Amino acid sequence: MTKPISVSVSSGVAISAKSTSTTPGDHVVVFNLAADGGTNNASLNVVSANTSFSACEVSGHEIGHGSLKISHVNPGPNPDSDANAAAISIDLQAGKAGGTAGQGIFLKSTTGGTSGKIVNYVDSTGVTIFALLPDGSLLLRPLDAPPAGTGAGLKICNVGGTLGVVDSTGTFTPLM
Repeated sequence: MTKPISVSVSSGVAISAKSTSTTPGDHVVVFNLAADGGTNNASLNVVSANTSFSACEVSGHEIGHGSLKISHVNPGPNPDSDANAAAISIDLQAGKAGGTAGQGIFLKSTTGGTSGKIVNYVDSTGVTIFALLPDGSLLLRPLDAPPAGTGAGLKICNVGGTLGVVDSTGTFTPLM
């Protein structure tokens, strides 16, 4: 097929798909942009003019996986070929208003909260680097030594169980 499919309805669901397959790897819908399409070609572009609700809603009932999985795969030959890429990129646009007060990330539990970690970064070896816990505390992996400084600002870190700050020169100053 080389002609695009266009569906337009005045009310109700425009397209609905359902699968009862239990075969691993089967998906209800696959969108595959099978070519390097350019700087503004997406495999899926969800757009909504509804100012009263979200443009996209994802819900799931997983036990050991996320309801939404986003995987970034380095397309280049070197480990740093994708240094300016991101698994999630959020663009808060002003539109015609000349500015925005929109929040980049908003987390809320509408049905009773969670006892699990709010944000959890685990490296490829299974070590927790940092986690925002449900009581509001921040868990930082203990480092053996202070990290190098950076001109970008201060680094808050846990060095051997002591919370401190590393400045641009690499000097560690305990906070306690």
